[in-house]
Amino acid sequence: MTAADLADEWPAGAEVITATWLFWDGYEPRVERDVFATAEASSIVAAVDAFCRANLGSGIDHYEFYWPSVGSTHGLCLDDGRRVVVKVHRTTANAAHLAAVQAVQGHLAAAGFPAPQPLLGPTPLANGIAVAEMLPDRGAWEDAHRPQIRKLVAGGLFRQIELSRELVGLPGLESSTARMRQLWRTPHDLRFDFPATADGAEWIDCLAAEALRRLAAEGAGEPAIGHSDWRVEHLRFADGELAAAWDWDSLGSGLEPAFVGSSAHCFTADFHIDDLDVVPALQEALAFIADYEAARGAPFSADERRTAVAALVATMAYTARCEHSDTLTDMGAAPARPVPQCVLADTYCGFLAMYGPELLGVEVNGVPAVCEA
Repeated sequence: MTAADLADEWPAGAEVITATWLFWDGYEPRVERDVFATAEASSIVAAVDAFCRANLGSGIDHYEFYWPSVGSTHGLCLDDGRRVVVKVHRTTANAAHLAAVQAVQGHLAAAGFPAPQPLLGPTPLANGIAVAEMLPDRGAWEDAHRPQIRKLVAGGLFRQIELSRELVGLPGLESSTARMRQLWRTPHDLRFDFPATADGAEWIDCLAAEALRRLAAEGAGEPAIGHSDWRVEHLRFADGELAAAWDWDSLGSGLEPAFVGSSAHCFTADFHIDDLDVVPALQEALAFIADYEAARGAPFSADERRTAVAALVATMAYTARCEHSDTLTDMGAAPARPVPQCVLADTYCGFLAMYGPELLGVEVNGVPAVCEA
């Protein structure tokens, strides 16, 4: 029996993948081609089913969700009733980092933190490297623009960092600051073409360079292990508390205030939700830092707060740079078009243009005008 014949047993799985692609108008299945050598949804389902049978001891009953990003993420219910997530990375992924991430995840889960329990460390799947974990089944989505939810998000980050303190120095975890610098050379997704979209991005690069310089030369705070993509898209809530947190491959090592400032730039974001303001207002971003300090039970020092603000600007600049690339290339689907005359206020570029120079206390040439949507 061929892989295509097997895939006919789960037409819903292929439909879930195809529907996800359609969600993003003009989506190009680059990661799928890289890790599976195909963009045929039924063949992808067959490959993942064979992987589950060989490594998890059970095949796929049905798909619960599919989501492509840096990796290819498959939410599955197996024949034996287990709900699992299989995430397939490109072969360029650092297997030692993925293994260290799972070690931290397991530590957190054992301590009662709502991180998914790892099931399988880095293992080859087709042309990629896959990991597997349990799929949490508790909690509901909430809007982090609501102050009470923002407090839960900030408090959850504090608890994650606090529970991970004894693992600081764990071999394999990547430095978050070094990772930030590397992303300007090689963005996290192949659709972002920074050289081709350099026109009009000079002011973003300038703010990023100054923020990263401050993090390297003046960074202050306790060493920590932190989730570098701590946003509401990856969180669920129940009974007034954080009930689930996932997407742990962004875990890294760095300074505690830097993780807080980085999270302040994106904690409101969920790109699955239509009409959601993904970019926080300035007062929301600063309130997130204050909420973290409240959960911590002690304010940051002046130097630590400057570190948090530098990380806020650095990560906002990187996200704005990706947004600028997407705007000029239709998310990587077309050659770069001319730079627009202004940036929208409710975008990452808009936030950075309005507040980046003020937050760093610097003057930057070429900052575009900001217009309303």
